[in-house]
Amino acid sequence: MDSNLTGSASGAALRLNQAVRDLRDRAALLARLGYSAAAAVSRLQARVAWDFDPSSRHGGPHARPAALADAAIAQLVTETYARHAPR
Repeated sequence: MDSNLTGSASGAALRLNQAVRDLRDRAALLARLGYSAAAAVSRLQARVAWDFDPSSRHGGPHARPAALADAAIAQLVTETYARHAPR
């Protein structure tokens, strides 16, 4: 039971990869629904902020990974919209 509370490095990496995949999927959905890239960035940044609220300056489970920073989300949306935007 205690091992589930402490986690592992590989588990953290897997959770981060899944979070990034989820954001890409959501960005693609928002592109297909006709949202602007700016609106998608705003929505996805708010979602990640909610997931890591309250953020912790001391690490632990609520520390927001750098791969989920606002700038990283904006870059992810830009890349996704380049592939999925209507032509």
